[in-house]
Amino acid sequence: MAEKKKVLVCYATRQIDSNLMMSGTLFRGLQPAGYDAEAVICGPKHVTDFFQERYGAAFRAVHILPTSSGWLEYFCARFAILKLLYSFYIHFVKDGLWRPYARRKLRQLLAGKRFETVLSFVPPIFSGRLGRDAREILTHPAKNANTLISMPPPPVRLIQFWTDPLSIGACNDITQIPKRRLLHRFWESRMLSYADKIVFCYPLLCEMEGRLHPHYAAKMSWSDVGYIEHVQDAFVPHNVRITLGLFGAYQRKVRNIAPLLSAIRHFQNLRFILRGDSDLVIQAEEYPNLDVQPGRLPVAEVEALEAQCDILLCLGGHSGVTHPAGKLFYYASYHKPILYIGDGVHNDYFKTYLKPFGRYLICDNNEASICRGIEAAVAALPTYHHQIPERMHLDVIARKVIEG
Repeated sequence: MAEKKKVLVCYATRQIDSNLMMSGTLFRGLQPAGYDAEAVICGPKHVTDFFQERYGAAFRAVHILPTSSGWLEYFCARFAILKLLYSFYIHFVKDGLWRPYARRKLRQLLAGKRFETVLSFVPPIFSGRLGRDAREILTHPAKNANTLISMPPPPVRLIQFWTDPLSIGACNDITQIPKRRLLHRFWESRMLSYADKIVFCYPLLCEMEGRLHPHYAAKMSWSDVGYIEHVQDAFVPHNVRITLGLFGAYQRKVRNIAPLLSAIRHFQNLRFILRGDSDLVIQAEEYPNLDVQPGRLPVAEVEALEAQCDILLCLGGHSGVTHPAGKLFYYASYHKPILYIGDGVHNDYFKTYLKPFGRYLICDNNEASICRGIEAAVAALPTYHHQIPERMHLDVIARKVIEG
């Protein structure tokens, strides 16, 4: 029996966010795809604890590189403008110049280990640096403390999986990147230079990055995003009053929720749930069939609400080289219809991308189209049959990222 290929996952982050959730679908595909996987996770305790709880079983071993918060972070968090400036400083200055982890500790964790592939996740920048450091340590193990090498190690490939861009965010094209993002572009180029293979999480981003960084275009490819298993969702709830849910941020600069609010008025016999960060104040009394509470919720609370819904909604962004929100793909395993409301300059592109999945109902972000989409989703409920497209199977995606 052939020995399993060994993969080291390197992931670093300071927060539990959509990038971690998106990456998590790839974590879970490695073992089913036949890889022997270990992980090095770097971050504060609440992140590493979450990683262990949610993804620990996907790896033969998980190694922790802890980080801690300093007094400057706590001070800046008290003021909005300082919080914004600190975020830029920490992500695009400090992380590029200083490691928030001890390289010596990483050497100790990897002492005596061999892997064919290092799979690094970007952003943030220091996650990309962690992957590069790991590859260098594995390639030159003689530098590891207390390690004797009897023969040279095999070459180690560094694959990067990008869940977001650093410089193109909120731009419709690379020609629209503001000059103030000079550091973003610099670090993006630097991160890309480290990798032997670069995989983006959707095709348009791969296309745009290839145009922005033509020197690295030959190393670039893309992969579909996988789904999340939802243990609370064994069947469509079929509530007495059919319930539809939209979960996630809807700030006006990112998503235009006005057409959906207008459409809600036409379905007084249905119940809608809305949760997420926003700068828009919705007068609840104007929408008696809408349960709305602004603000960010813990992942467990959001998933509990999703499980209560008969139909799930996903609202696309109205500007930027933005893919449909990651949750659209996480939702694929739910036993319920999913309605994608497309918007933005690249709306037609993403509708064309999503249609072959055969998993989603698709409409445009205007009142009439949303109404038709909701009617189609409700009509599908009595005979709804759940099927996950093969291209979204976690092992298929893992093999495409590692081998494809």
